[in-house]
Amino acid sequence: MNREKKHLELNEKKWDRWSASLDSDGWKSKFLRQAQQEVINLLNPKDDVRFLDVGCGTGWAVGQAFKLFNGKGTFYGADLSEKMIEKAKENFKGYVNIHFIKANAESIPLEDNCFDIIISTNSFHHYLHPDKALKEFHRLLKPGGKLYILDPTADSVFLKLIDKIVKLLEREHVKMYSTEEFKNLFKLTALKYSDTNTITNHQKIHIGKKLN
Repeated sequence: MNREKKHLELNEKKWDRWSASLDSDGWKSKFLRQAQQEVINLLNPKDDVRFLDVGCGTGWAVGQAFKLFNGKGTFYGADLSEKMIEKAKENFKGYVNIHFIKANAESIPLEDNCFDIIISTNSFHHYLHPDKALKEFHRLLKPGGKLYILDPTADSVFLKLIDKIVKLLEREHVKMYSTEEFKNLFKLTALKYSDTNTITNHQKIHIGKKLN
């Protein structure tokens, strides 16, 4: 089995396992929801928005975006885990403008230039090819569209050490990037790095924009 296929299988199995408890009141759910809400809080309401959450889990952030924009738009969630997508579809059954698809972040079967906003929370460090994922986000964004990536950010010696430890313990983990590394990745994929929003000492939101 090649490295890419093995990596995808490991991650899909992990998130399939998490799908059963992600909508509970446990600490994992609270931690992830709080992070997602920090991203949603940065968005500016507008009519007819087209919104995508990559690594959407059971769809919670998609629902929060739907509320923020008063349901005026089209809202998508994509996730590698089949069970996460099943839960998301169940959670938002009957919402005609909310859609969920099973997809790898590097290859999302949606049209070019179709989203105003793409978010990704606490999943980027699992991407085997982050440059390919960012190129895919660039393809999907409309000119002027914005990307919000919230992830553990290895700007400190402490988090760089944690990154090495997690990599030894979790085969699904790839890398926690520093702010400078995020800026370089954005530049390589033709995204303008426009801002950084610090959430905690170890979590930041990296904001990019598609210029054309």
